[in-house]
Amino acid sequence: MAKEKLKFHNLEQYLLLKNGNYLYRVPFRDGFAVLKVYYGSRSTLRYVTGTISNYFQGQTSFMPQARLANERKCLDIWRDAGFRVFKTYDDVEVSGLPEGGYLLFEYLPALKFKDYFGDESVPLDDRMATYRRFLKEWHRRHEIAVTRREPGLIHENGDMKHIMIIDDGFLYFDFEMSFRSRRKTRVKEFVSREILAYLKSLRKIVGQDLFKSFLEETINHYPGTEYLLNTYTVMFAHPNPVMRMARKLDRKTAPRAAKPHSKYNVSLQLKSLLDGRCG
Repeated sequence: MAKEKLKFHNLEQYLLLKNGNYLYRVPFRDGFAVLKVYYGSRSTLRYVTGTISNYFQGQTSFMPQARLANERKCLDIWRDAGFRVFKTYDDVEVSGLPEGGYLLFEYLPALKFKDYFGDESVPLDDRMATYRRFLKEWHRRHEIAVTRREPGLIHENGDMKHIMIIDDGFLYFDFEMSFRSRRKTRVKEFVSREILAYLKSLRKIVGQDLFKSFLEETINHYPGTEYLLNTYTVMFAHPNPVMRMARKLDRKTAPRAAKPHSKYNVSLQLKSLLDGRCG
């Protein structure tokens, strides 16, 4: 079956965001779609050095075609596991763009977590109720990832910017890169790293005072504590001595490590609350 062909004479007029890729909100059928172009925003040297760095960090390639292929693969993984992600229009071809260099996504003007949880006009009780619903789905995904030994089901770029609220549910996006190892112990580590990334992002959005309440909700309503407790191990007592020393050096030398919302400080806060509950 022949693909539908799209042609845009002035694509720049539809620019939505430039963040390492180019995102365009383009007219499509009776509405809009999001055109994501993986090429062009970085130099070849940056792609190569990023790929080398990713390799040593246990992540997939930074090259444009590889990021597209990985995103497509992860969309299928998340969708097959029962989690809502953007639909793609694979029956469409965009003229003037390199093959294997772009994807066309459905456009949904939904509310992102970062905007919702930081909005003081939304009653705190409502935000907490939404967060509790998320915690159950969060844990369910983590359990599936560990059971299946599926690193692609972990949000490598975990951030409150990459979750939307739709129809009393949640939609996840941004899967250009993922972790590689399928060893169960490593997948559990990736889960804990994602937990820290999400909580770090949440801390920046809601501020320290309110963040403590969200942490308490986390330990009270995220089913089980194994992955929560493991966040401290990952950051301070990693079983791999090289990683343990690297993080110790990072804590001593990197200015970002001392920030209140750093993964180190978030893991310490989480551990303190968990220890207090166990005590």
